Amino acid sequence: MLGGLLALVGAAPLPAQSDVWRGTAQLNGALLYGEQSQRTFGGRATLTRVDTLLEFSGALQGLYGDASSRDGVREVTKRLWLGSLNADWRPHARWSPFLLATLETNLEKRLAARYNVGLGVKYTAWRTATDEGSLSVALLDERILPLAATAPTTRLTRWSTRLRVRHAFSERTRLSHITFWRPSARAIDRFVVQSTTELHLGLTPRAALTVSLLDLYDSEAVARGARRYRDGQLLFGAQLDW
Repeated sequence: MLGGLLALVGAAPLPAQSDVWRGTAQLNGALLYGEQSQRTFGGRATLTRVDTLLEFSGALQGLYGDASSRDGVREVTKRLWLGSLNADWRPHARWSPFLLATLETNLEKRLAARYNVGLGVKYTAWRTATDEGSLSVALLDERILPLAATAPTTRLTRWSTRLRVRHAFSERTRLSHITFWRPSARAIDRFVVQSTTELHLGLTPRAALTVSLLDLYDSEAVARGARRYRDGQLLFGAQLDW
């Protein structure tokens, strides 16, 4: 077993970038008009530090939506906060162990809080100047606090599988996709699937327009009082890199 661990962390590294701090700030939204007026606004900020030994990243995402009823009264239909922290050891190696933690609150899915912490390993299948593809598997300890005051807090162990693919069409235009599948370790029919697909259209080296498709499926959402298992948004926005 020790030999396997040494082989894992000592695998030949992939092409690496120089030591750097980098961050992004993004604002986006969508408007719908007709019999029912709907609007959604969101934002996301990330901060990343990378060197040959450790990659540390943090992200905070917010989403707010409301809609008008037939009598003209607006009601909140969406309110989401999602924060995450990740630490990857030897991020440029083909195999990379990592730690992660997330915290989520979601009105639409009737979550007062869902938080987890875990560890796993990432396998980078390919990485070039224009493309990257990786698959990650982790084991999480999770707690769920529903919005309903009478509902108990739930604790469970989840598997977390992440597929990430990136492609750069040019220096300023790129497409990325991430999908998480997180089933319970004891009951595979209790799961969450979350995906983000984003098109980045650079205007300058630091500013860009973005088109983002967000999709979330929670197999236990209706049991907590949500109207649907699934929800998604197509958002248009702007991003600043530094």
